[in-house]
Amino acid sequence: MACFAASLGVIFLLGFIDISATKDICELYAAVGQQSLTLPFVYERLANSHLVKWTHNSTLIFYREQGKVSVGKPQDISATGSLFLKNLLFSSAGTYQAEVLYPNGTLAKMWTGRLCMMDKVSKPRLSYVCDFKFNAVNLNCDVVKPQGLVFSWTLDGKTLTSETRPTLSISLTQLKGEGSFTCTAANKASKEISDIVRPTCKSPPPPPPPPPPPMLCFTRQTVVAALAGAAALILLFISPLNSAQSMHLYDA
Repeated sequence: MACFAASLGVIFLLGFIDISATKDICELYAAVGQQSLTLPFVYERLANSHLVKWTHNSTLIFYREQGKVSVGKPQDISATGSLFLKNLLFSSAGTYQAEVLYPNGTLAKMWTGRLCMMDKVSKPRLSYVCDFKFNAVNLNCDVVKPQGLVFSWTLDGKTLTSETRPTLSISLTQLKGEGSFTCTAANKASKEISDIVRPTCKSPPPPPPPPPPPMLCFTRQTVVAALAGAAALILLFISPLNSAQSMHLYDA
């Protein structure tokens, strides 16, 4: 009995997990502020004799019977029963269900889909920095609220398939002059592309030569005084020599 109860509990738990996981799956995505979205329900044989019903989170939002619309507006659906959503908000998220019934009340077709709403991606701002030390150009794709976004890059109109980060580094040798770059930020509901940027990375000019050593300038009086001092030193040096020579001659 205890084993049966435990098994029943495991089955119930697995069922709950499965239901929760299913509940989080979204078949449709839209951006907040998006002007329109068509829910992809199609019934080709739809006629005025059919009963058409749409619900949003179990709330009736459209009802037509025998060609007469009592909830919603006639223009809310297409000729095949698709529902048109307009001016979407976060409150537009949820489960939508369509039902088409024959005049006798039997079901002709049913569709259920879950819509998830996301923030609209803002336009990226692309900037770059030339790195001459590593001979590269570093690009940055800056966007508001980057969490959860997927990034892509193009160089001269060609997608760089291996680049999915908000930053990009390209060798100046590989660049070969001025290349044109764009970056795109996207989520499941919207995407935006940056303006084209053409990095201009020219090697900086060589540093200027060092300045010549400063010249020493003296006044005329200073030069004359220095020469006089030098002459006096020479005389002081020569006088003892002359005296010594005189004494030597006298002794001889």
